[in-house]
Amino acid sequence: MRKRILWIQTGGTFSCAGTESGLAPCSSEEQAVKILSLMPQIIEKYEVTPLALMNIDSSDITTADHKRIGNTIDENVGKYDGIVITHGTDTMAYTAAVLSVMFRNLPIPVVLTGSQRPFFDRHSDAPENFADAFTVSDKASTGDIFVVFGGRIMNGRDCTKIDTISDDAFCSATGNEGKIANDSVTFPDSENHGRYNYDNSLCKADGKVALLDMHPSFNPDMIKMLYEGGIRGFVIRCYGAGGMPEKVRAALGTVIAKGAKAIAVTQCLHGGADLGIYAVGTDAEKAGVVDGGYMTAEYALAVMMKTVSDIEHGIMLCNTGGKILAVEKSVILIILIGLNINSFAV
Repeated sequence: MRKRILWIQTGGTFSCAGTESGLAPCSSEEQAVKILSLMPQIIEKYEVTPLALMNIDSSDITTADHKRIGNTIDENVGKYDGIVITHGTDTMAYTAAVLSVMFRNLPIPVVLTGSQRPFFDRHSDAPENFADAFTVSDKASTGDIFVVFGGRIMNGRDCTKIDTISDDAFCSATGNEGKIANDSVTFPDSENHGRYNYDNSLCKADGKVALLDMHPSFNPDMIKMLYEGGIRGFVIRCYGAGGMPEKVRAALGTVIAKGAKAIAVTQCLHGGADLGIYAVGTDAEKAGVVDGGYMTAEYALAVMMKTVSDIEHGIMLCNTGGKILAVEKSVILIILIGLNINSFAV
């Protein structure tokens, strides 16, 4: 019996065609039928249901679109054996990260893929990536959010785009990758234990989290201005292992003391952040900045949105030695076990 796979189209280069203004997405049911007719290795093995959910350049994707994708996955989890999503490459890592926070213990694989050149281009990488995505959705032994691109299989929370031209456009920031070549498939390590859960509440923090890059001319007054403008979560892309200027640390400490949250990730592709190495990092931790470790900026942004949403809607997240403690504000309960209320665990 053929496995049932839902194919969610969102636009992106994969679906693009030339226009007077340049390439533009053209996702539609008609295009899906044409693409599948050219992919016998897919239609002979799988029962594919195309769904033209949206037709956008991925640079136009919004939090509302993420919620729409998440809701569509949740509505179809019990109906299919796997889900393949074709998506523009520019923001694929952001979507994969958001879905990785929204979903826990998926019962089926959800695989995002795309291409650097349109499907119908003569030398397109789209057909191979598309076929690989279906193979992964078929052979995955556990449900998870995956990104499949250029022969790599990555967890949605770890991947980031590294090249605007090469077919090898994505990598895992942690190095935790699987590979696909012909019928040989190896999967990255995955954590999927427990009951399925879907929670899109992070979308409530839309417009309340800022992603800031450190650079020598960065004006720390921006942090105060952003906080006064409604920003409640900061993801700081630091130098190296977690370096940030003294005035930035001071500015973050001020807004954290008022209730904001901040997490540090590295600007470097590999190695992750480690605020404990240098004095500037430990000073940032003392100010209340959380060490993001190997988190990508994309995943840290999604985690921060969830954190801000939880806090604003009645849940405090407290660091209790690596465990997450959620306390409803409506419950008058004081727990004095060395809790640091100004920090959160991820």
